Amino acid sequence: MKRVTTRKKFIAKLIIFKEWLKKARNLKTKDLWETAKAKLRGHYNYYGVTDNLRGIARFGNEVEKLLFKWLNRRGKKNCLNWEKFKEMLKRFPLPQPRIRVSMFGFSVN
Repeated sequence: MKRVTTRKKFIAKLIIFKEWLKKARNLKTKDLWETAKAKLRGHYNYYGVTDNLRGIARFGNEVEKLLFKWLNRRGKKNCLNWEKFKEMLKRFPLPQPRIRVSMFGFSVN
């Protein structure tokens, strides 16, 4: 039996994250980034069960796209290109998706 995030929950969580970004776009970049990391960690911890790695990795990719979109809207037009954003991700990485709970009884670190 596979346990994966349903499409309905996936879309709902993305919408919630997007709405939060709309409200938080005036925060300092550091504060916005730290809160986004905490939200991602929470999502990975909750949905990180056996066989759901693809689902949480996809959520992480969508969150990266949303962060790029909203950070690029700050300041002058197109001040942040994708290469600069990737460099920012290298310097200040977002959490990586990991399986936290094994449904088969073995330990997951």
